[in-house]
Amino acid sequence: MIAAEALIQLIQQYGVLAVIFGVVIEEIVVPIPSPVVPMAAGFIVVQATSLPQALLEIIFLVVIPASLASVVSSYFVYGIAYFGGKPVLERYGYYLDVSWEEARELEEKFASGKQHYYVALFRAIPVVPLSLVSGSAGLFRMDWKKYGLWTLIGMVPRTFFLALAGWYLKDGFVTVASYIDNLSTLILLATGGLVGAYLFYRKYGNIYRKLLFSDRI
Repeated sequence: MIAAEALIQLIQQYGVLAVIFGVVIEEIVVPIPSPVVPMAAGFIVVQATSLPQALLEIIFLVVIPASLASVVSSYFVYGIAYFGGKPVLERYGYYLDVSWEEARELEEKFASGKQHYYVALFRAIPVVPLSLVSGSAGLFRMDWKKYGLWTLIGMVPRTFFLALAGWYLKDGFVTVASYIDNLSTLILLATGGLVGAYLFYRKYGNIYRKLLFSDRI
């Protein structure tokens, strides 16, 4: 949490500019728990004492700048996956027993015409890792304009909820942010594990079944 503590100090000194900087860093490098930026902004930047006034400050001082910064910076991961996904699969997909064409067919089967809804939905859920959403959208080559629009649609409620929680929890937000980040990490690891298990099954499942049935003959 050292990076998170440093970011909190920056927000205390530089306010909205530090919030924008933190969002960009989190999107590109991910050295800090993702809920820390909007929650810290809600606690530090929003100075209102009443809920109606707090909501206005959250929208204009946190949600709008942070959401826009998140959209712009998310194109870094999106671009890497967009331009690098196909060459990587074409070159190394053989070892994973998955080709670029199969990846596209899988995407078309489960998400054709609905990618933008998934981007907005998963971006809006605070525990879903942002890089996972950006990378997936880039890998399946979602239209960049549509990606940006629906990323913004998803980031608005996510940022608003976390900023409001930070304002309400005051200095107790760090503990809650840590819990959310731990859950986010578990989701990322679980997703990676499921993908790995699927690829392993594809590559070695037939061999295992042949061995299993040959023992019964």
